[in-house]
Amino acid sequence: MKYLLTVMSVFCLAAAPLSAEAGAYEELSLSCEAAGIGQQDQAAVPVPAAVEQREAVQELPPNNDEPGFNWPAAGMAKDALAPAHFVYTGRVQAALKLSPDDVSPAVCDLSPGTLYETAYKPDFEGDYLRFEFYLPVTDCPQKGGYLSLLQVSSSSAGGLWELPRPVRAFLDTLAYAEGTDWHYNYIYTFATFDSYAAHPARRICAGSLCSTAAGRYQFLSSTWAPLASDLALGDFSPPNQDKACLETIRRAGAYGLVKNSYKYENFSAALTKLNKIWASLPGSPYGQPTHSRAELWKAYQAALAR
Repeated sequence: MKYLLTVMSVFCLAAAPLSAEAGAYEELSLSCEAAGIGQQDQAAVPVPAAVEQREAVQELPPNNDEPGFNWPAAGMAKDALAPAHFVYTGRVQAALKLSPDDVSPAVCDLSPGTLYETAYKPDFEGDYLRFEFYLPVTDCPQKGGYLSLLQVSSSSAGGLWELPRPVRAFLDTLAYAEGTDWHYNYIYTFATFDSYAAHPARRICAGSLCSTAAGRYQFLSSTWAPLASDLALGDFSPPNQDKACLETIRRAGAYGLVKNSYKYENFSAALTKLNKIWASLPGSPYGQPTHSRAELWKAYQAALAR
């Protein structure tokens, strides 16, 4: 009976006039009185304290003369004889789809490790690369479609594949630490977006933290805006996210360390230089959960071996 009265007390308190009309509330009050639950009982029910929220912080070092990576001309292929616009498939068979989602069936399979000439520079939608073939492809009835980014080795859209292997592995490790893995369309709390036209700038609060973090490297909108302006980045596409990430590393004076991060001492020193930019790195001062150096070193070695 005591348990029943407690439940009734919570119900009577929770049902107070948040949405009930006056008549309904009066009827509810009479029911509570009939059950022997008065104002004293209702007042005894604990009310959760409001969570104090704070804004995420991400340091952006000022522009400087620190050395960095010199990006090649847009879309230069690994093979000098490659066409102007292309897609290289990865090591596994690639499934071409008509829609950029995980549930639509494949319309044809593309051979692994193969260069396909495309009619224009491929573009991005969600977790997929969209393109059209320049010429018909044997055993594929479609003119083009969508390939998962996991199934693409490189493309004339540029981006991560243009980087030296140790640098690419380090960026993969940052994505591991931030919880985004290979996804360029993640927002804080693992919400997603499809269009890369601009940084989503969507403020989301979870627990005590509010953040606009988005993309593979979880740029805050306040960090992305000056980077995009300084680098003349016209959108939030994966290649531009990679460029902004490298620019941030350069400004922090860490590119030399990242370039030689296959040595543990360089890897560890780079983490230290960057932990005010990415809150998931060890020693970050922002009070968010961090990863240990040992865990990130293991993730880096796995990325380097790919």
